[in-house]
Formats: sequence, C-alpha cells, structure tokens
Amino acid sequence: MRVVIVARGLLAAESLRGCLRSVNAFEIVGFADDRRPCTATVTAAAPDLVVVDGREPGDDTLDRVADVRAGAPAAKIVMLTGELDPEWLGQACDRGLDAAVSVAVGASGIGNLVRQVAMGAVFHRFSVSPSAAASRTPAPESELLTAREREILKLVASGASNCQVAAELWVTEQTVKFHLSNTYRKLGVANRTEASYYAHVHGLLDATPPERAVAAVAA
Repeated sequence: MRVVIVARGLLAAESLRGCLRSVNAFEIVGFADDRRPCTATVTAAAPDLVVVDGREPGDDTLDRVADVRAGAPAAKIVMLTGELDPEWLGQACDRGLDAAVSVAVGASGIGNLVRQVAMGAVFHRFSVSPSAAASRTPAPESELLTAREREILKLVASGASNCQVAAELWVTEQTVKFHLSNTYRKLGVANRTEASYYAHVHGLLDATPPERAVAAVAA
C-alpha cells in the first residue's frame, strides 16, 4: 500500500514514519509539508493512503486535507491527532477526511489502527443530520467549549499572553491561537478581552470540565 505523509517538517514526518514502520504492507512513497498546498505532490505520488499529522491542529490542517482529497480522490485519508473535538473533526470530514486516530493509543498502536482504517475494518461517522441538529437544545457555554479551550481561556483571563499559555501547556503558540479562535467563535466575541470578560460574567472560569474519553475513531 502506497503511503504519503503530510506533516510540518521532516522531523514530524520521520516521527510518523516510525509509527507506521511496523506495518509491512505500507510503503512510504512521499512527504508533503502541511504549511503549503500539497495537491500536486500528492497527485504525483499516487498514494493509496495519506496520513496527515494533526497533532498541532489549525485551519491550515483542514486546508491540507482538502488538498489531499483533490489530489487523491480514491485514497484513504487518516489524521493522527491529539484533539478529538467532534466539531473540528466534522469540519475535517467535510473536506475529505476518512478517519482520525488519537495519539493516546501510543506509537505501537498507531500503525495497526491506521492499517485497519485503510482496510475498511473501522468505521465511524461524525456527521449530524440536519433534523437532529435543529432539534438539539443549545448547550451551556461551559459545555460548548472543550476542556483544552476552557484551560486556555482560564489562563488568558488571568492575563497570560499566548506565549506564556503555550509554555504553560507545552504546546505551540499556533495551537493556542487555534483554540482561542474557536473559543471566540463559540462565545460570539471578537478578542481576548471580550472573551475574558464573558468568562468572568458567565462563570465559565469556575466550570468543572466534564471527563472526556480518549479513543481512536474513524469516519
């Protein structure tokens, strides 16, 4: 099975390659940098499977999924991610993603799960029917935000800069910006000042995050 890896730089690509090395059926035939359009690269490689590194999710990750789907309409697209946010994964599916595998399964389990997805042995749909969405009761703000978004909002509301938040949570500033952008959209605010005010007024900083299951899922 011909595999292309889409990741942020060669170091990240090698990390993914190591996770897939245990699967003899995989032949790594190409690499594309997720910081720039990759349709032509994917088309030239003619892969059966494309593995996208989504461990640092952002809007450009969604763009790369769309690029891959355009370049390889028949290929399976699997994303490795640490953020199992149904809304964000739903957007990725809309752009052509077939599956998402959580990094929580560990390096030894990633290759096997990706192989099962590629073979069609794992299936899960993220989509919600229009009628179900229309009848759904709006969730409280504290439930709209993911655990990570609430964590970042709390730090921002305390006065921390994006750089300080990134250092505190051991993530990149791009990841912080990505989660803040989602938070602003969900709360209907324009910036960190409005988000902080909203959080204080509505008691979001005191909300206890619900437990979130960590699992491997496929679309």
